[in-house]
Amino acid sequence: MKKTVALTLLLAALPLALLLPGSPGRLGGPLMYRLLVTWGVPIAAALLAALLSLRGARGLLFPGAPRTMRRLLPWCFAALVADFSFLGAGHLLGWVTFTYGDQGYSGHPARTALWGLPLCLVVGVFGWEWALRRTLFVSWARYTGRPIALLISCALGIALAAPAILPGLMVPDPAYVAAAFVVVACREISCGLIFASGAGLPAAGIYRGLFAYLDTFVLNDWYSVQFPAANYTTSEPMFYVVRAAAAVLSAALVAAGTHRASRAGEAAAASAVPARPAAGTRS
Repeated sequence: MKKTVALTLLLAALPLALLLPGSPGRLGGPLMYRLLVTWGVPIAAALLAALLSLRGARGLLFPGAPRTMRRLLPWCFAALVADFSFLGAGHLLGWVTFTYGDQGYSGHPARTALWGLPLCLVVGVFGWEWALRRTLFVSWARYTGRPIALLISCALGIALAAPAILPGLMVPDPAYVAAAFVVVACREISCGLIFASGAGLPAAGIYRGLFAYLDTFVLNDWYSVQFPAANYTTSEPMFYVVRAAAAVLSAALVAAGTHRASRAGEAAAASAVPARPAAGTRS
């Protein structure tokens, strides 16, 4: 229990240095700050989890059930599409403008994908989800049960993402900040549900890694700390309401998929149990 509490407190304290006023300038400027929030935070979280991991967490839900992963695949794909559906809605309503970002990424998208996508998937699995789910969630679940453990791991995930939304506690736009926290919360819940459903660490980490790749290298908000190949910008506050709604819809799809996958798994397990012979019969 002491190691679990210690890990929770250390993870909660991890983003504090990045949230201090003026921290982007003191830590080497926007580029270095971007590297720290993108790669430094999940790597540091994984190292803390490795140092304080419990023996009871080893191997638990790590590979995942192949049947559960297959059942979740269409739901996760639909959730991924739903999460970015706000861009289509914003474009149709004339609320959003697209601009170029990093020319190194936009000029060589295939080359960027060759190294950027695998890196995001690895960090998603062995950085974020290793720390938040396989270590923190599993450790707390032993003492509090799965719902409370899921809540704690998601809350820590939101806290670790805060520096990417509020660099040095600067608020670039209130509507953007509110929507960004809703998006982060919905994605944390989705990854937690995927892991807890029995799909395991790889499924949750890959799902998270895909979002990380799209946000970091392909497309993101102009206010974001990230500077991908393209950006979108808006002057319409309602755009961020649509953004938040798309994230909620995405999480709802994952929740529905994990619920159905869990029910199907329970039914399959029940059907595999041999029936007990009736009284008075011989086997």
